[in-house]
Amino acid sequence: MSSALRRNSLYGYETPFLKPMIDTVAKGNKQEAIVWAFREVEKPIQRLKRKFPEYTTPRDCKRLGELYLEGRVPMKQVRTVITELHDEARLLEGADKALALSVCEGISSISTKSHAMGYVFFYLTALKMNGASDNAVQKEAERMRMSYALS
Repeated sequence: MSSALRRNSLYGYETPFLKPMIDTVAKGNKQEAIVWAFREVEKPIQRLKRKFPEYTTPRDCKRLGELYLEGRVPMKQVRTVITELHDEARLLEGADKALALSVCEGISSISTKSHAMGYVFFYLTALKMNGASDNAVQKEAERMRMSYALS
């Protein structure tokens, strides 16, 4: 994750309570990361859809990622929509920005497994920015770790 992205996230590889999640992702394979991330990105996509019903780029991003995994579109198309979503995220603020960036990171797991952790960092950031307590954020991190282990 680039330093510019890290500045937009409240959590990162140095966050102590995320060590178990970081270790779980590191031990898993890329296919597990992709399956897990594509399942997880539905949460921020739904949150964005509720707030911005006409905003389709996050959903389009996931759909193109799925089509790529099915061998139906080239990776270039997926990268284009990820870049578009990332650029649009710059126009959003606070938790909405973090939600959009979490989708970018989750779908980017197609390229690099470590993007699954980028998803975690930004999704938890969005929760915190929306008023979640530290305890609630840590519980969500544990839920994600458990669901990843089951992927």
